[in-house]
Amino acid sequence: MLVYSLEEKCALLVNSSLFQNVSPTDMQHLARYSKIKAYKTREEICRRGEAGSQIFVIAKGKVSLHTDSDDGKELGFGFMGAGEIFGEIAVFDGGERTATVKAIEPAELLVIEKRDLMPFLQKNPNVAVQLLATLASRLRRTDEHFEDIFFRNLPGRLAKKFINLASTYGQQTDEGVHINLKLSQGEIGKLTGATRESINKQMRAWEADGLINCKKGYITIKELDKLEDLSELA
Repeated sequence: MLVYSLEEKCALLVNSSLFQNVSPTDMQHLARYSKIKAYKTREEICRRGEAGSQIFVIAKGKVSLHTDSDDGKELGFGFMGAGEIFGEIAVFDGGERTATVKAIEPAELLVIEKRDLMPFLQKNPNVAVQLLATLASRLRRTDEHFEDIFFRNLPGRLAKKFINLASTYGQQTDEGVHINLKLSQGEIGKLTGATRESINKQMRAWEADGLINCKKGYITIKELDKLEDLSELA
């Protein structure tokens, strides 16, 4: 278990949009009962279907979220980074975890137990309202994600996914927009509801056409305008 000072944990909470308007006294109270846990790359943090009594605030690193079927197929929901929160659904409704979360790089998470979170939310209704807004936004993105999988062709939804990743993790370079997130073709397939083989074929075609460049798991978008046009295809 990592050891963070009370001041360091307060600073982590303040960096999350959810807790920015909390009084210093209340923030210290919540931070005092939270714990820091470290996870290695690919280590599982929580699993879909298990009971959950904690929420997690990402202090460092990135995590991936996915669900899986009984026959082992996986569907990815996306990624989260520093300042973002997950695990709240099971805490609020007392049900099972709705997704499996893994660290995709070394990560440190602030863990808050339900028994400490609920009194805090009752005392800080503005945080509860913000948390509802976060949940609503996440539900909207999930609905859009499934609509893309069912109603868009593979080039359209793959282009849209690359553009979304570029908007969050993109860095402008001389070659184009570099997505600073290492992804295998299998992982991209999980995010788009496609097989690794289909992803490989489409990405090779885009490389040949000069739209993207792939090197050691990193993608650089060379023709952003053309990908944006493709992302509009149904």
